[in-house]
Amino acid sequence: MVPFQKESKLIQTIPGISEVNASAILAEIGADMSQFPDEAHLSSWAGVCPGNNESAGKKKSGKTQKGNSFLKGALT
Repeated sequence: MVPFQKESKLIQTIPGISEVNASAILAEIGADMSQFPDEAHLSSWAGVCPGNNESAGKKKSGKTQKGNSFLKGALT
């Protein structure tokens, strides 16, 4: 984690994120966030955003999708 000390300290400023969680987040996502257009794409890839299934005006299951299990564990 030595090359990513600056990024790790920045992530740890988020309430509830410890040094171990910051390391896990950086290990799974990396420091370059250009692959995700916005935060919604990142949360969808991680599998932490709820589903939005609706048919004929009736709401169906809003279960979260399968995603990166290691990242999901670090974020929750």
